[in-house]
Amino acid sequence: MTDTISSVTAVPSSIANDGTEISVVSAVVLTDDKPAAAGVMVNWTTVGGEASDVSSLTDDTGTATIQVTAVEDTITVTARTGGDLVGKSAVISTYEPLTAPLVINATADDDYTLDHYDINFGVQAEIPLFKGIKLNEQITFYWGEADSVSQIITDTNLPPFIIDVSHALSPDCLKDGIYDVYYVVKDQAGNYTSSSKVKITVADGGQTNPTLPAPLVAEADPYINIADADDGVVVDVAYPNMAAGDVITLYWIGYDKAQRKIDDAYSSSTYTVGDTDSSHSFTIEKDTFYPLGSGYEGYAQAYYSVMPAGASVLQLSNTVNCLVDTVAP
Repeated sequence: MTDTISSVTAVPSSIANDGTEISVVSAVVLTDDKPAAAGVMVNWTTVGGEASDVSSLTDDTGTATIQVTAVEDTITVTARTGGDLVGKSAVISTYEPLTAPLVINATADDDYTLDHYDINFGVQAEIPLFKGIKLNEQITFYWGEADSVSQIITDTNLPPFIIDVSHALSPDCLKDGIYDVYYVVKDQAGNYTSSSKVKITVADGGQTNPTLPAPLVAEADPYINIADADDGVVVDVAYPNMAAGDVITLYWIGYDKAQRKIDDAYSSSTYTVGDTDSSHSFTIEKDTFYPLGSGYEGYAQAYYSVMPAGASVLQLSNTVNCLVDTVAP
């Protein structure tokens, strides 16, 4: 009996050239012109891509599969058996994806993870201005399979677009799990182009008792006024046993005198501690004190979280309240 490769197919036949998309390559094996039984070894050679396996076994339909990601512009995948040393091949083309969306507080420093305090702060994603943009194209933003939202590009509605994941999308988006976050652009002819994907991990973890010192805001004495805000307000963070590789996330949230959170009066940023650091200074930019272009009277809360290097348990600081008055008399 001779096992021969009848066909090799790749689905999809075109994938992103940045290694973020997978093509499933299937080889159909015949044994003396009949579908092969389960367990026939298929050997794979992949040029221009990375394959999940160099060999795989047929299933009960006589089909063996592997997964392939791109390394070069064109990928050739060849399947052979012990009795068919020539085999057959499939060619996978690639395309350059659009720039990936950004997710606030999810960075390479924290393995693109959103914790309890990121979620409590508010989750936003940004679709950046991308090359080749055209009017009347439709952009659809996807948070995995949990939810999506679309809008049309017009001369008054151009990227960057901010997606309020916390409020504009389904609560399912912020349940613990891993989500492919990306967007797709469709032109008027129905052609699609996808962005690179960001794999976001949501790990709420719940409330943590504050154990670290509150950040220091020297300019809150007690008010942050117009002069203080003019060149940004410095927030100093220092805590015991600070070590290289710790990931610090600072949160700054502005409230009015009625204790209502003010849109655009909040900020957050992340820093990875270096070898010689014993403290770190963050700067809250001037615009944070002028939401929607005007000053406000109220206060701001500042606190930070720390994911110690090599640890999996988040630490939290105490909170400092800072009076704010950036309204001219």
